[in-house]
Amino acid sequence: MAAGSRAAWIEAWEADLTPSPAALRSAARMEARMRAARYYGSEAVARMPRPAASADRAVAPPQLRVITRRRPRRGLLAFTVLLAVLILAGAVVCPMLLTAAVTDVESQGARAEAQRQVLAAEVATLSAKISALAAPDRLSEVAAQLGLGPAQTVRYVTSDGLPAERQPVASQGETIIAGR
Repeated sequence: MAAGSRAAWIEAWEADLTPSPAALRSAARMEARMRAARYYGSEAVARMPRPAASADRAVAPPQLRVITRRRPRRGLLAFTVLLAVLILAGAVVCPMLLTAAVTDVESQGARAEAQRQVLAAEVATLSAKISALAAPDRLSEVAAQLGLGPAQTVRYVTSDGLPAERQPVASQGETIIAGR
């Protein structure tokens, strides 16, 4: 395509274009900025003029009220003060409760230790009594009082239910093993 024909084609294409409403608004905005920049200098920013409201789009004006003074926010203030008091009370009461609980646990531990010592002494006393009562001399003495004595004869029962032969009773200090 030749350079001349290309330029002719672009001109024809651009002439045939119809700008969209957004393009028209953008162009108007740019034109207003350019005018404002020429008139006010580079610091000015122009605003796009708004189209006049048509009669068919008439909007009722908002209902306005006259406010003479601002209402105080006592509820928010009361809530803030109450919250601060609760936080302060929690900061004071929680350590006191924690200290009281720790003291209670320590006193329970001391009572348990004292009870353990009492029970250990009682166990020692009872162990001494058991040792005294289980002494062989005392057991033989009590057995003699009850009329018990060493066995005169020893009898064994076999698996068939018949008595086995008689074995002599061992004297004190001797040990007899069956069958030897």
